[in-house]
Amino acid sequence: MKQAIIYARYSSERQTEQSIEGQLRTCYEFAEREGITVTGEYIDRAISGTTDHRPQFQRMIADCKHLGIDYVIVYKLDRFARNRYDSAVYKAKLKQHGIRLLSAMEKITDSPEGIIMEGLLEAMNEYYSAELSQKIRRGMRENVIKGKTTGGNVALGYRVGVDKRLEINEDQAAIVRKIFGMYASGRTFAEIIRELNNSGLKTSRGNAYNKNSISRILSNERYIGRYTVRGVDEVAECPQIISEELFNTVKKKLSAAQTKRRHRNTHDYLLSGVLHCGECGERMSGTSGTSKQGKSYFYYHCPGKHFGRISAPALEDAVLNTIDNYLQSDKMKTVAKVAFEEYRRQMLDTSELTAVQNELKSVGKKLQNAINAVLSGINSETIKNTIETLETQKSDLLAREAMLRGRVPKFTLEMFETAVKNLTATPTAALIDTVISRIDLYEKYIVVYFRLFDVDGNDPERAEVPFECKGSDNVPCAPPAQCLCRLPRWRLFRA
Repeated sequence: MKQAIIYARYSSERQTEQSIEGQLRTCYEFAEREGITVTGEYIDRAISGTTDHRPQFQRMIADCKHLGIDYVIVYKLDRFARNRYDSAVYKAKLKQHGIRLLSAMEKITDSPEGIIMEGLLEAMNEYYSAELSQKIRRGMRENVIKGKTTGGNVALGYRVGVDKRLEINEDQAAIVRKIFGMYASGRTFAEIIRELNNSGLKTSRGNAYNKNSISRILSNERYIGRYTVRGVDEVAECPQIISEELFNTVKKKLSAAQTKRRHRNTHDYLLSGVLHCGECGERMSGTSGTSKQGKSYFYYHCPGKHFGRISAPALEDAVLNTIDNYLQSDKMKTVAKVAFEEYRRQMLDTSELTAVQNELKSVGKKLQNAINAVLSGINSETIKNTIETLETQKSDLLAREAMLRGRVPKFTLEMFETAVKNLTATPTAALIDTVISRIDLYEKYIVVYFRLFDVDGNDPERAEVPFECKGSDNVPCAPPAQCLCRLPRWRLFRA
C-alpha cells in the first residue's frame, strides 16, 4: 500500500485548532478513499503560506529523503505554498525522492492536463494572496498615519499605550541597545545569540534568540522613530530607541555581509527535475564551481559524466527561449482552455458525491437496524457502541455531502488565460514544470517535451533545439562565456 504524510497549516490567530482538525480530517478521509496509509503529520500554526520559513514545513522537507513515502497530502495547494516559486522549488525537492504532492480538496491528476491546471491554480493562489494583502494594507493605512499600532507582535523595546500608540519599554529597550552596540563593535550574530541566550534573555515573543530574530531587530527602522508597515506608503513617528548614526553604521555592516553572502551564493537551477542526459537517461543535477579570481560558475552535470559540465545559464536561456517561441497567443489560449476544462470537469464531477450519498444510505440502514434492535428489547453494550460509531460516521458523511454540494467553479476561462500570461511573464521553475514534462540533452541539441495534448488526442508536441556546449567525459567545459548556445530556427514535431 502507498504511504504518505500530511502537512497542515493555518495562517493567523483568527484561525484556530479547529481549522487544523478540519484539514486533518479531510486529508485522512482522502487518504482512505485513495487506499493510502498515513504515517505521520507535520503542522505549522499561525504561520503564513507566503513564506517558507515554517519550522514544521522545513522539517518535513528535510525528513522526506528518508521517510520512504510516496506522497505528501495537503488540504489544498495553498496550504503548501501561496508563492509559485516556493511551490515549484519544494515540489521539485519532493520529486527528487519520488514523492508527489496531493491536494485532498483539489482533485488533480498526474495527466498533462492535470499538471498544467495545477500550475495555473498555484499562479491564481499567489495572485489571491497578493490581492488579499493589498486589501489588508489599505485597512492599515489610517492607523499608520495616526501613529497607532496595526496589531500583531510588538517589536522588542516597545509596548502599546492606552491610545494604541507605541511607548518605550525601558527594560527591553536596554536589550535592543545592547544588540546594536555589540554588532556595531564587530561581534558576530553567533556571539550575540550565545550571550543573550546564556543570560536568559528572550525575544518579544518570549523565545530564545536566533539569526532571524537578531536580523529583524537590526533592520527595524522603528528604533530610529520611523513607524512603517510593509507595503503601506506612510511613515509615522514613534519613540526613538537607537540613534540614527548607530543605526546607519549597523545598516552598512549588514549590507556588506549580505553582498558577501550573495556573491558566495547560489543559482536557482530552473531545470531541476525535468533535465535528463540523452545518452544514459539519468536526471541531471546542478552544481557550481569557483574560478581562481573567486567568480562563481553554475552548471548541470550528468551522473555518468557525459558531456562534462554544461553552463546552467546558457541551457536555461535556450529552454526559456523555446517556451517563448512555443507559447504564442493562440497556444497560450489553448493551454488556458485545457486547464480550464480539466478544472470544470473535476469541479463538476458528481461521482464522489454519488458515492458519499450511497454510503449515507448504507449507514442510515445500519443505524436504523441497530435502533430497532434496542426498541425490541436488545440492549447490549455492543449495540450501544455500534450506534455511537454509526452516528459519528453519519455526521462526517453529511458534512462531506454538504461540502461536495457546495463545490462550484469559482475561476473563469478568462482567469486561467490571465494566469498563463502571469506565469510566462517571469522565468521560474514553476513555468517550466507547468509547460514542460521532460528535456533530453544531446551533444549538439536538446529535445523539449511539452505537456500539452492537442484537442484531437494526439501525442504531446516536442521541440528539437540546436544547443552545443564544449566539453566531454571527465573534462570540465570552459567558463560559461565559452559555452556556445545557439538558437536559430527550431522545429516543432510530434513525439
